[in-house]
Amino acid sequence: MRGKSENAQALIEFILILPVLLLILFALIDFGRLFFEKIQLENRLQNSLEILTKKNNYEEALKILNEGQAQKATLETEYQESYLKVKTTLEIPLLTPGLSLLLKDFHQIKIERTVPYEMESSEK
Repeated sequence: MRGKSENAQALIEFILILPVLLLILFALIDFGRLFFEKIQLENRLQNSLEILTKKNNYEEALKILNEGQAQKATLETEYQESYLKVKTTLEIPLLTPGLSLLLKDFHQIKIERTVPYEMESSEK
C-alpha cells in the first residue's frame, strides 16, 4: 500500500510532465493538420490545372483553388515552350502554443507542377 508521500510524489511528477505531453500532443495534431491541408491543396491544384489547360481561364482556376478556404492560396503560371509550370503557395497558421518559437507563426505549403501544354497561336 502506498503512503501519502508516494502519492504526492506521483502527482508532482505528473504535473511536471503534463506540459511536455500536451505540447507533443498538440504538435502532432498541428502536423497532421498541415499534412491534410497539403493533400487538399494538391487536389484543388489538380482541378485548377484542368481548367487552365482546357479552358485557359486563370480567374476560374484561382477560384477553384481557393474554394471554401479561409486562407487564400496564390497561383503563379509560367509558360515554357510546350509546358505550363504552375506554382501555388498557401500559408497555414500554427495552432500549437510555443511551436511558433521553433517554427514561424505561419507554415508555407508550396507545390509546383509542370504539365504539357500547347498554346494556341492567338495566345503566343
